[in-house]
Formats: sequence, C-alpha cells, structure tokens
Amino acid sequence: MEQEIEVEIDPLFIGMTRPAVTLGVPMEFFGLNFMLFGVGMIIFISLTAKFLWFLFFSLPLHGLGYVATEKDPHWMSVWLTRLGKCPPTRNKPYWHCNSYQP
Repeated sequence: MEQEIEVEIDPLFIGMTRPAVTLGVPMEFFGLNFMLFGVGMIIFISLTAKFLWFLFFSLPLHGLGYVATEKDPHWMSVWLTRLGKCPPTRNKPYWHCNSYQP
C-alpha cells in the first residue's frame, strides 16, 4: 500500500539558488577574465595586437566559462573552495595525490 508522492519542482527555487552571473558566467570568473584582458591591454601596444588578444584569448576563455556554467552553475565556487581548503602539496608528484604526511 505504498503511495507514490508526486513532488512539485518550482522553477523559482532553482533561480533563487543560482549564483550571481555576469554575461552568463559567475562574477568571480568574469572578474578574473576581465583582469587577464586588462593585462593584455597593458602589455600590447598596437591596436591590432590588443584586438587579437581579445579575439583569441578572452573570448574563448569566456566561452569555456559559459559552457561550464551551463553544465554546473556552482562550478566556480566549488573550484575556489577546493583551492582554498586543499592546496597542492610538494609531494604530489611522488604520491600522485595530496599527502600531508611523508
């Protein structure tokens, strides 16, 4: 006598738990991409080189971030948490993983 309970999924809940995005990518990733773009604008003198930097570096990087965000909206926060809590160790090449004791 098991009754199947039908669960209603509210699209508003999904929208409220989604992280803040700018142009389809998380704000942290957008800031990182913007800083790298700015470094390229400072490094290159000619307008052509600046355009090529934008065309061949910044746009594909933004596209990769957009695709990753479509797959998992929280990928950037997961990556930042992993980087902050589990930094790489010096003996990783030996053990092929993070080992905190020799």
